[in-house]
Amino acid sequence: MNSFARVSRIVTALMLLAARAPAQPWSYNFGTGTGSWTAGVDSTSFLPAPDTHGGKARVRVGTGNGGFSMESQVITFGSLTYLRCTAPTSGSINKFSIYNYTPAQTFTVRFRIRLGGSDGSATAASGTWYFFTGDGANFSDNSTFSGTQVFTGIRWVFGAGSRLTTKYRNGAAWSNAGLDSTVFAEGQEYLVELYGNNSPAALPYTYNGARSVAPNAFDLWINGALAGDDLPKGLLVDGANIDSWMFYGESSTGNAANLFLDDFSYANSIADTPLPVQLAAFHAVALNPGAVLISWQTLSEVENYGFEVEKSTGEAPFAAIEGSFVAGHGTTNAPYNYTYTDNAVQPGTWRYRLRQIGLDGSLRYSEAVPVELSTSITDVPKARFSLEQNFPNPFNPTTDISFNLSEREVVSLKVFDVLGGEVRTLVDRPCDRGVHHVIWDGMSSAGVRLPSGLYMYRLTAERTGGSAVQSTTKRMLLLR
Repeated sequence: MNSFARVSRIVTALMLLAARAPAQPWSYNFGTGTGSWTAGVDSTSFLPAPDTHGGKARVRVGTGNGGFSMESQVITFGSLTYLRCTAPTSGSINKFSIYNYTPAQTFTVRFRIRLGGSDGSATAASGTWYFFTGDGANFSDNSTFSGTQVFTGIRWVFGAGSRLTTKYRNGAAWSNAGLDSTVFAEGQEYLVELYGNNSPAALPYTYNGARSVAPNAFDLWINGALAGDDLPKGLLVDGANIDSWMFYGESSTGNAANLFLDDFSYANSIADTPLPVQLAAFHAVALNPGAVLISWQTLSEVENYGFEVEKSTGEAPFAAIEGSFVAGHGTTNAPYNYTYTDNAVQPGTWRYRLRQIGLDGSLRYSEAVPVELSTSITDVPKARFSLEQNFPNPFNPTTDISFNLSEREVVSLKVFDVLGGEVRTLVDRPCDRGVHHVIWDGMSSAGVRLPSGLYMYRLTAERTGGSAVQSTTKRMLLLR
């Protein structure tokens, strides 16, 4: 591939690496591979391995079918590859667990989840899924759950009319006392965060201000809102360590009940500072022989002051690019897109990374992405006017639209609804020859979150002086 056209991207979710390199929080996702595990046995090698001291990943499929599938954006969810978990029929259990990470009396866990039918829709009417934290053999065996090993238990029961009932494990019983039990519905994506404390003293943490979690209790956050405050724990002994978590499915007629999971972070402490910024995408694109476009998307941000872009070539250390600071969004569970263009790049191979700056001055670094610039203008392939298919498609909440120009032209890139009404202008300015990338966040020009549906995007390019006009249109599908 010609170096001018080369695009380097990281599309798996990654955690920014702390400058002081703690052993945890651990980040866990399903990488870029695909495959299914439906055999009636267990496996500790089917899923990617967690980071050092982050435990062991295990799946177990019982005799009631169902199973686990790593899928790459069959539906728009999470990062590039997510895990779809299908519950078995009655008389059997399926399990996905991370067990035996470094233990402690406290923990913080976050993950993305969607509940529903096999296509993520609100169509499942039978089955039960659970999420457990705790300690004991149950997290790595084939037996039904033991209440004495459970610190946190959350239960989702799929019922008639796609009704979803949510309860938590309070001692030896299931309860909804103190829980916003209507927060979950089928067919929707959620960011779930739990702060658990099995120690004898209340412990502080920061989440939209100062918080604390009581002894022998946990706090449950859904999409950045507190859904359960100081919820009682299960039957795990007071003061016992916690070193495992698990998803556990059962009793689904026709294997109807599915979970979609991705973007895990977990720690063996109440996060002293909240869990760090998560990146969903990080791209470096050569625009012309002297410029590189850097773009990235965050899944969520906590106390994020902003980013600086650093670059390196060969064995040279990374150095910040002067004037590259991009302000962050503080604390948010909404995804955001960022861009920066490096207009002073010599030919050769370069590596770029992000330095994320916390409000407290702490520093974290992303992994690096390489990009290669052509050695001369003659290396650049003949450019042509073109509009590429957006990626991903279908999408939620953002998508990347790219176009190519044969020369410098005045460009208009607009989004229309299915009736032809204009909803957003993405570009309206002169653009140089070459490849350009634009991120659309599914919002209208007025900042309104647009509904699911089919949308058109139209590229119009007019040569300077108005000597010729070219136009082309493509379709894209937004699925909320």
